[in-house]
Amino acid sequence: MSREFDGKVAFVSGAGGGIGLAIASDLLEHGAYVFAFDLKAEPDALQGHPRARFVQGDLRDSAQVQSIFDAIDKAHNKLDLVVNAAGLCFFERDGSVEKADDAVFAATIDVNLTGAIRVVRASLPLLRKAGGGAFVHIASVVGLRNMENIIDGGPADAYQISKAGLISFSRSIAMQYAREKIRSNTVCPGSISTPMTADIYVDPRRTAAMEARTPLGIIGLPADVSAATLFLLSEKARFITGIDLPVDGGLLAKL
Repeated sequence: MSREFDGKVAFVSGAGGGIGLAIASDLLEHGAYVFAFDLKAEPDALQGHPRARFVQGDLRDSAQVQSIFDAIDKAHNKLDLVVNAAGLCFFERDGSVEKADDAVFAATIDVNLTGAIRVVRASLPLLRKAGGGAFVHIASVVGLRNMENIIDGGPADAYQISKAGLISFSRSIAMQYAREKIRSNTVCPGSISTPMTADIYVDPRRTAAMEARTPLGIIGLPADVSAATLFLLSEKARFITGIDLPVDGGLLAKL
């Protein structure tokens, strides 16, 4: 197994399950020290690992976010890698801006976009101490395009707006801090089987429909998103910043 992240210090939000946990686990496997953050309890996969530290907290609380970066500073005096993987979608309550209530919009934007902003703000001083580093933000193909089935299945406006904002934010970071050797990119998943989407994939008809509209004919896994994320965090991507990498089975290529 490659140890390409030996000695690197990483922060991963949303590491309590799904894509965030896959990324945190893969970073550990490749030698990084990982500070994992999530509102959920610590997953079994991270418990007892000598290079993992899990902090249960809320991205909507600036003080809680700052506290984990204070802990990273105290433990390592630097930070190399930052992954904003936390996200939520109120599948049954999100919808058209005409109908979705303010609470759905506020919670979605606060976690998916403002939470990432809080992480970036708190992490920048530590990335500077390291002499540079890399951000990867987990966005979505719907942040680049509309929901493919927006006409038949309806929109998820709060989620779509939050992910589009995250993509735009990442590009701004990429330009602002490029001369400080700080890179910023997004990974934009398509149909991925995660705990957040579990209720969708319970219905075999919906699963079949998603497979059918994806050119590769399959639904992705958190490991697929993690592989793309680790590439963008690595030195192999040292000349890549400000891009949005779809991990979507070819979905965007046909739109």
